Amino acid sequence: MKKNVTILLSIVWFLLMFPVYSSASVSVPYKTETLTADGNIIETQTAYVPIGLFAKGAEIINPEDIYISAEDEVIVADSGTQTVKKFDVEGNLIQEYGSETLQQPMGVTADQNNNVYVADYGQEIVFKFSESGELLQEYARPESPLFGRSAPYKPQKVSIDQRGNIYIIGESATNGIIQLSQDGSFLGYYGANTLEPTFSGALESFITTQRQRANLFLREPPAAQNIAIDDQGLTYTITSGTAWEAIRKLNIAGDNILPPDITEETNLLDVAVGGIGNIYAVGNDGVIYEFDSSGNFLFSFGGSTEETNRLGLMVQPTSIEVDSVGRVYVTDQELGVIQVYEPTEFTTILHQGLSLFEDGYYVESETYWDEILSLNSSFGLAHSAKGEALYKQQSFDEALTEFTLANDKDGYSTAFWEVRYQWMEDNLATVFIVLFTLLVLRFVIRILDKKRNLLQPLRRLRSKWQQRFNLLNEVLYVKNFIRKPLDSLYYLKEYEKVSILSASILYMVLLVEYILMIYWTGFLFSDQALEEINIFFEMGKIVLPLILFIVINYLVSTITEGEGRFRDVYNGTIYSLAPFLLFVIPITLVSNVLTYNEAFIYTLSFQVIIAWCVILLFMTIKEIHDYSFWGTVRNILLTLFGMFLTVLIFFVLYVLFDQVYDFVRSIIQEVILRV
Repeated sequence: MKKNVTILLSIVWFLLMFPVYSSASVSVPYKTETLTADGNIIETQTAYVPIGLFAKGAEIINPEDIYISAEDEVIVADSGTQTVKKFDVEGNLIQEYGSETLQQPMGVTADQNNNVYVADYGQEIVFKFSESGELLQEYARPESPLFGRSAPYKPQKVSIDQRGNIYIIGESATNGIIQLSQDGSFLGYYGANTLEPTFSGALESFITTQRQRANLFLREPPAAQNIAIDDQGLTYTITSGTAWEAIRKLNIAGDNILPPDITEETNLLDVAVGGIGNIYAVGNDGVIYEFDSSGNFLFSFGGSTEETNRLGLMVQPTSIEVDSVGRVYVTDQELGVIQVYEPTEFTTILHQGLSLFEDGYYVESETYWDEILSLNSSFGLAHSAKGEALYKQQSFDEALTEFTLANDKDGYSTAFWEVRYQWMEDNLATVFIVLFTLLVLRFVIRILDKKRNLLQPLRRLRSKWQQRFNLLNEVLYVKNFIRKPLDSLYYLKEYEKVSILSASILYMVLLVEYILMIYWTGFLFSDQALEEINIFFEMGKIVLPLILFIVINYLVSTITEGEGRFRDVYNGTIYSLAPFLLFVIPITLVSNVLTYNEAFIYTLSFQVIIAWCVILLFMTIKEIHDYSFWGTVRNILLTLFGMFLTVLIFFVLYVLFDQVYDFVRSIIQEVILRV
């Protein structure tokens, strides 16, 4: 009860502290964008509005970095005046640091005792000043042999953790963040960036020994660009020039706990952390990005301008910070100003919901998610969070709906487990009774059939149908490829057990089954949005490779002494896909009753089917053309190479014809204009 009262008071305080803006009544010079559940970028309500310039009358020439203390005092490193300035909440100058000491201050931070630390790039020193401006200590290049003789020490940014340890971002410091103690002792490198895994890198690691890799030219990961440390002691870094782990949130071991593909932006400059753990970043194009504490994208807003008086737009942003009430501060080096943005009512509601949700108060947060969805029904995170709230209230069916709208497959799997468990509790006894009854009935019928030939009329009827409809027998011959593949291949070639018509029917069945597989696959195992599926494109993904394979394989076999005719290749190819034809629909239907805990059933089944089809296709090519084992391997490799060349030729022809078409069209347009 006491905790609930505390939360309520916090929310009231939050509302009182924020000057709330209605997004409908505010005009801003930029768009605010967010992500839908399907990953599409859409415009949404204004999230933040520019409210003016901070410390407008102060002498700020080239602001490089900004830090906001717990008391909302704003500290700015200005390389233009070669000083660090501290302002109160109202923007009044209350202290200046290093007026006769600093040369090129690039980064600034403060500790719990209000001591100010400045990273001076020009002098390659981190300075420590008291709150009153007195120089207390200098942190020059570490003398420890562990630091490295050739390791660069060019401090650009600096931060302090709760224990007073100093974290320095240095230019070209690819070994990681430089970590010093309060007395200047080198504690080691922390949280070095990693390289994005690539196929070439994995192949190199596989085929080379450790000694060989040491002699190879090694790629180094890029150095971090900026740093921030939150109230819980977690470290955040930003890296420019790469989309792989561009924003990182490091645990005590230095491992990133955010998704490595958190953003596709490669131009990010600085990172900041809000009061509820939200992550803010700014790019060199002036666009500001906000993520929740787990790395889910919330908003992007802002932008760049060449004008000097466009409030909310920037020319050359350098740093970003957030104060205790959620205002966002961004420094602009070119204009020598600090832009201030304030959250709108829409963002305030979202933050309140996130605050409760991340503290574990899922049910209490549901009201806020409902309000967000009433304003923007495409907000994927709100659907996911509401699904969690409904799940906690054991409204599992409704939670499934919300998780589906959010495309949250982990949440869907968890909720579906409960729905399925409840169904099994209610119906499992009935299912067992029905199955037992069917088994008993089957047993009784078999006994009666042995004694009185009960099923003889049905057998006669089936025999007549088989004699009358030979085409049906040819189509059903596909079953023999499961039981006796070698015999089936022999009869297919020598006795022509199947026809081109029956094979064509099976090709149509394959196409229909593939389309049904796309639409009927369970939500957890489908990566396609059904409303975005192009049915003709999907059909082409099956038809074109099959046509290419059949034609190229036949052509290759004619020059490699293959005995198979075109009809043999045509018929054999589809019948070798018997496992797919017979089992894909049952497996697809089963995918609708599985959760991630049983995902191996679905994935393993498909892997077995694919491997089975490949083996049958290999056997088919071998028997049809009467090749040896290695002759078959050579034939298949040549077929694949021929398919690649054919596609390449068609692509080149398409490009040439497209250019000719554009040329002719431009000539015709020119003639029309002149006439």
